[in-house]
Parts: sequence; structure tokens; C-alpha cells
Amino acid sequence: MTRVLAAGLLVGSLLLLVCAALHPVLPLTGPADLALIAAMPHWRLIHLGLLYGTWLIIAGVWARWLSASEAERAGLGVGFVVLGLGQALNGVNIAYMTAAGTEFAAWFQQGRAVALLYQATHAAAVAAGRLGGFLVAIAAAVIVATTAPTAVESRWRVGLAWLAAGAGLAGNLFAPPGHPLMLASIGVLAIWQVTVAVPLVWRR
Repeated sequence: MTRVLAAGLLVGSLLLLVCAALHPVLPLTGPADLALIAAMPHWRLIHLGLLYGTWLIIAGVWARWLSASEAERAGLGVGFVVLGLGQALNGVNIAYMTAAGTEFAAWFQQGRAVALLYQATHAAAVAAGRLGGFLVAIAAAVIVATTAPTAVESRWRVGLAWLAAGAGLAGNLFAPPGHPLMLASIGVLAIWQVTVAVPLVWRR
């Protein structure tokens, strides 16, 4: 089970990183966003990758808990519950852009007056994503507090979790709504997740 979950964590984290790299920075105005979405034939595919990657992460991160020492299990359990909630909230934002964003862009291209409706409803999805990024940053801080005192986790991996917590909180609190830095915690922690998953998948 540990190996299966770790494989899911690895695939999900890589999916998230690749799809995030392919995702353009939106102008964050209704008409400009919809014009950009309509011009991207792979928009929905990118967001399906983000969506499935998110859910693989929520399940797969528990591979680290199954492989944890007794001293780590309570803290990591709390951290991974918070992480799952944060990822799920960001998943609301992703799901909005997968479905509603794609539909609004198609209608906008047909000349329908949907830009204001899109902008208002997208703002709610972005707020859910912002809360998700905040919770993931908190989860990263819990992971650091749990793993730093033990000899189990590599120091550089603890440093990655520190970066996800610190840079994630700064980006989440100060980046404009919808800016990629708002979700820095999710991106940096995805790198940590890859480093966790690889040895668990290929261990003997």
C-alpha cells in the first residue's frame, strides 16, 4: 500500500508541476481572461491534469505517514489532514476553470456578454484557492515542526518544507488575487512530495 500511494503521490506531484508550468499568467480581467482561455486549445486538458494531480496528492501523501517513525506519526497526521483540506480547496478553483472557465470562454467567443459574470464567479473560486494555499503553507510548517527534530528526514528536505511554508505564506498574503505566487506553497511542496515519493516507490 505504501508503494501504491507513493506512486500516486509521484504522478500527482509531477502532473501538478508540469501543468502549472504550462499554465499562462491570466490578466485577471474578465474579457482578457476569456480571450486568452479561448485562444488556448489545451486549456481544459491542462486543468484536468491539475485536477487529477491534486486528488492523487491528497491520497498519495499518506505514503509518508505509513513510512513514518512513531515519533513523527501524530504530527504528520495533523499536517496531512490540513494539507488535504488545502489541496481540496484549491481543487475548487481548478475545477471552476476546468468547467465554467472553459464554457464562459466559448460563450464569450460567440459574442455573449458573460465577462462580468465570469469575473464575479471566478473571484469566489480564487478566494477558495487562496485559502487552500494558506492551509498548504500551514501544513508545510507542521511538517517542518514534526520532521526537523528527528534524524529520519534529510536536512535539505526539511529545508524544502521550510521554503514551502515561508515563501508560501508570503506569497499567499501579499500576492494579488489570482497571481501564481498566491499558490507558491502548493508548487514548492510538490517538489518536496516528489523527493518523498521517489525513494518510497523504488525501495526494496
